[in-house]
Amino acid sequence: MIFQVGDKSGVYCIENAGSARVYYVAPEATLIDAGLPGKADKIISALANIGVQPLQVKRIILTHHHYDHVGSVWELKRRTGAPVFAHHRDAEYIAGKRVRRPPRQLSGRIMFSLINLFGVRNVPSVEVDRRLNDGDRIGGFTIIHTPGHTPGHICLLWNEYLFTGDLFQANAGAFSETPHVFTADVPTSRMSIRAITQFDFQVVCSAHHAPYVFGAAERVRELANQLGMVEHA
Repeated sequence: MIFQVGDKSGVYCIENAGSARVYYVAPEATLIDAGLPGKADKIISALANIGVQPLQVKRIILTHHHYDHVGSVWELKRRTGAPVFAHHRDAEYIAGKRVRRPPRQLSGRIMFSLINLFGVRNVPSVEVDRRLNDGDRIGGFTIIHTPGHTPGHICLLWNEYLFTGDLFQANAGAFSETPHVFTADVPTSRMSIRAITQFDFQVVCSAHHAPYVFGAAERVRELANQLGMVEHA
């Protein structure tokens, strides 16, 4: 399933790529994230529904190295020919040159072991063609380094749209932290949530919930305030 986020935005959400959504920004011909392993066909089929052929994809940008965001990147890179972009601190994990580390909490380590048990550690590795840094400009995107969930987690700002990966959960009822069991460094992740409150945006495109399309920046500030991460005069 693919649908446009907002009115004539050119931002599309692909919902059948696994547990995490994949986004396509048509004016930039850019895929954001790559879903679970084995989902390349579904992603390419979704793009075909809006008239986009594989060779028209210009780049693939990964928000972080977790398997549900990079699982099909090897196959997508092969079929589109598009270069892969990721933050330099996650690039070695994506390339298979560093072993993914479990979260610090015991519950996170147990969950990490279970995920590996079911074969996720066999996700195909892929070389990152460009290693990103905070503040980089890629086409019309601004790269915002938001570490904590992983060391190289990033958000992408494009016009009034903020693509947030797994930085937080954007539920319709209330924004909340990503469950700590999945986050490597919770205090650092909270600092990252605070950091993005300085940016102007209206729409949040998160990985595990439907896009939040009105007044999203204020909701993020509310979350940061709830976490005690906003300075008061």
